[in-house]
Amino acid sequence: MAEREQLRERLRDLLRELAALDGVSGHEQPVVARLKELFEQAGKTVVVDSYGNVFARLSEVEGERPSLMISAHSDEIGGVVKSIEPSGMIRFERVGGLIETLAIGRLVHIRGHRGVIGVKAGHIQTADERGRAPSFRELYIDMGFDSLDEVEALGIRIGDAVAYDEPMVELANPNRVAGKALDNRVSCAILVMLAERLTDDLSCDVHLVVTVQEEVGLRGARMAAHRLNPAAAIVIDTVPSGGTPDVDFHRDLRMRIGRGPVLALASGGGSAGHLINPAMRDFLRSCADAAGITLQEAIFYGGTSDVSAIHLVRDGIPSGVLNIARRYSHSPVETLDLDDAVDTLLVLEAAAMRFSADTPLDFLSPDWG
Repeated sequence: MAEREQLRERLRDLLRELAALDGVSGHEQPVVARLKELFEQAGKTVVVDSYGNVFARLSEVEGERPSLMISAHSDEIGGVVKSIEPSGMIRFERVGGLIETLAIGRLVHIRGHRGVIGVKAGHIQTADERGRAPSFRELYIDMGFDSLDEVEALGIRIGDAVAYDEPMVELANPNRVAGKALDNRVSCAILVMLAERLTDDLSCDVHLVVTVQEEVGLRGARMAAHRLNPAAAIVIDTVPSGGTPDVDFHRDLRMRIGRGPVLALASGGGSAGHLINPAMRDFLRSCADAAGITLQEAIFYGGTSDVSAIHLVRDGIPSGVLNIARRYSHSPVETLDLDDAVDTLLVLEAAAMRFSADTPLDFLSPDWG
């Protein structure tokens, strides 16, 4: 089997396993526990902090080499139990970017138990109800019981996480997969594969970091970057894709699945975003060239990633982000191309092998003219 096909199949297996785990922001324990095991199986030294950020280190001892942080977030969008009615129906609130129109009628998990987000029968909906999405105040979860006591007997309590129940599947094109939490378990899978492939025979200290609570404000990234204070950082995440009938490639999103990793030159917009450090921009371009990978270079003002928090820590950390384009963002059927993820892995591997004390990180060092 060719190396690329082997990488794709390993990635497929890891992504299927990691995406199946429930890890709503603040409740990432199942994902964190499994990632800790996988990093340790790859022979890395692993530390988990009190909030769930995972630090996997290639070298046991700190040396004179500069440190490079490569990170991805473990959490997914979802909900949280707000109240349980006497009838057993559960009221809930969103955590992160859960969208009402995409939640109606969906299967969910609470503490590993399956329920469904209720939907009023179309036969008795009014014309107004058919034409609008219900608010979160109107939504509820049906666990299949008819009383509060039966639901509480499952161990369900106020504050428990609500996660989509939508396992990853292959589409008719088997290199394209769909399911919940592909944002950002695909990047977690890439970090595991980096741990499996990289040795400590490098010119830098590589820290593979999995952060928590990205979907609710980039919180874990701030903690992790402050702890490590690396010389530079590379974030891996996913990004909404253009190229579908309802998203114009040029007007809306200038990136497509199946076209390679996306180098985000700007994201977020305004005061909450990220403008890529020019030295890291040029470094990542050179790494892609070395790996024989073509990057998509794009601007995304509709959202941001952990890079927006990391680059502001301490004295400022030169940072960049490589994104994997995905369709149907923040839905239970997020869709991406496995070859894009393999290409991202290869660029990051080149980055780890090329980063050194001689890597220019000066603001005026790149070709800025």
